[in-house]
Amino acid sequence: MNRTTFNKLVVPGLFSMAVSGYQRKAKEAIWKQLCTVKTSNRAYEESAYFAGLGMPRVKAEGTPISYDDQVQGPTKRWNHKTYGLGCRVTEELIDDSLYPEVPTEMGSMTSEIGASFAELFEVLVHDIYNNGTATTYHTAGDSLAVFSASHVLLRGGTWSNLLSPAADLSATSLQTAIDNFTTTKDDTGKYQIIKPRYILVHPNNAWKSYELLESGYDPETPNNSINSIKKWGLQPIVSPYYTDTDAFTLIADAPNANSGVIAFMRRKPKFANDGDFETGDLKFKGTARFSVEVNKPSNIYHSAGA
Repeated sequence: MNRTTFNKLVVPGLFSMAVSGYQRKAKEAIWKQLCTVKTSNRAYEESAYFAGLGMPRVKAEGTPISYDDQVQGPTKRWNHKTYGLGCRVTEELIDDSLYPEVPTEMGSMTSEIGASFAELFEVLVHDIYNNGTATTYHTAGDSLAVFSASHVLLRGGTWSNLLSPAADLSATSLQTAIDNFTTTKDDTGKYQIIKPRYILVHPNNAWKSYELLESGYDPETPNNSINSIKKWGLQPIVSPYYTDTDAFTLIADAPNANSGVIAFMRRKPKFANDGDFETGDLKFKGTARFSVEVNKPSNIYHSAGA
């Protein structure tokens, strides 16, 4: 930043100079609702899951009981990446700037860099959901897409967290997704007893989701039938970072500590500033270390939209 690119800052008469953007507060972060946030003190983290024991079997009189073994599943690694952003302000701009709204000192520049990191975390976590039907950027522990109709069960068979055929959000598609989601079995063939808590939608689908979740009567028929979807108590998460305008994703509490989307904060955003001796300029920077992956996506169910 210098007096050429910010020439209006040294011209008297301007009422104010508005900063492009706004400061995000922690409570406004959407990404924290879409994953489990953990801290890390290692270069990387790994997660593994396993299939538990099968069902007890009938024991005939005088015979030994049946024994079973647990089955280990795949291991997934979270490689923490370092992200950084900086800005340089010339000595002359600092001297001549007439407007305090422009960040030319540590406190205001920290807020600006911090807002950029807030945006980064939203994009990184939402990427799991936005590209979850492909293997381009992320995969589940079984090397399939995060949302797949053929996830591998460790004791044989497959399971699905992808609505097929894909459908736009409607009473019928949401009911089908809930039915499929809540009857999902784990790697041993036992029901997960899972209940969706949230439905993630793009703002274009917000109005439809409110109709489906809050209407007292079925919003898609004229028969005055009760809206049974309302009984599930789903809460909408409306996010502009969710890029597919007609998709929706159901999210439940992770059934165990190693499942679902997990974000590791290896180091929270850290800020520093220093001066350049030769030019008199001030340099500001922020860095953070972060990773987000999923090994067993058993608490998310997706429809890609028609």
